[in-house]
Amino acid sequence: MATATATATPRAVGPLLCALAALACCSRTLAPAAGTPAPLAGVERWWILIGHAQALEVIDWRRAARDTQMVVLSGDPRIPLDSLPRETIRLGYLSVGEADAHGGYWSDVRERPFLVEPNPNWPDNMRVDVRDERWQELLLAREAPRLLGLGFQGFMLDTIDIPPYLERRDPARFAGSRRALRDLVGRLRQAHPKAILIANGGEALSEVAPFVDGYMVEGVFATYDFRQRAYRATTEVERAWKLGQIDKARAVAAHPVFTIEYADIGDVDLGRRAAAEATRRGFHPYVTVKELNAVP
Repeated sequence: MATATATATPRAVGPLLCALAALACCSRTLAPAAGTPAPLAGVERWWILIGHAQALEVIDWRRAARDTQMVVLSGDPRIPLDSLPRETIRLGYLSVGEADAHGGYWSDVRERPFLVEPNPNWPDNMRVDVRDERWQELLLAREAPRLLGLGFQGFMLDTIDIPPYLERRDPARFAGSRRALRDLVGRLRQAHPKAILIANGGEALSEVAPFVDGYMVEGVFATYDFRQRAYRATTEVERAWKLGQIDKARAVAAHPVFTIEYADIGDVDLGRRAAAEATRRGFHPYVTVKELNAVP
């Protein structure tokens, strides 16, 4: 996953850290989300697997998802959704503010002018001008239906902070990006009123709050610092900012909060402390390492 900040959010989940998490475990007038669906409100144990991983076809997915109420997946065909427990919520990964050079749509967008710049922390990801109708239609008419057709019950909307970042960086060039984000997520909600939507971000959470069912925030208490190339606890300033964004979003719509806390596979203490603090605040944490690509 990607953000525009210096300690940009990372993307391998180790079984040990997964166990630690289990301890704590618009301009347009569109209909907002009607409220938190009961299944999402009941999610305590969950995990995410969206990066490239080896030997996925030999995994016992029913066992991997036992006692798990929700999973977030990329749509990799090596993970048959029908092998997961029937009661497990399945969300498909949908990047709103960046295009993935490894995505199946890449050949159709690689020369498009709405590609703005690479994400320096994830060079294969290109930041996108979400105001462009061609990008919006790709998400709404192609990618979202594709994921639902695979059997997903909704989406984890990633990279939503890119539009406000671009508008803040160059207000003249990217004016209206926040509004375009709101409209885009509103249109997604309108097109799929029964889908479960979780928004992953920070400053843009409040923008999309009326249209989603839950919030996801990365690195609230433990993060990966790309500048230092190290895992560490977040600073007081970083924590305060992210908690403030959560509070701002929940003031708009009081949805459940899921956090992804980052700790090295061997740093049990960092993972445990982050998960415990997230749980203490009423969040639902998952502890992982940078790539989000290992089986829990």
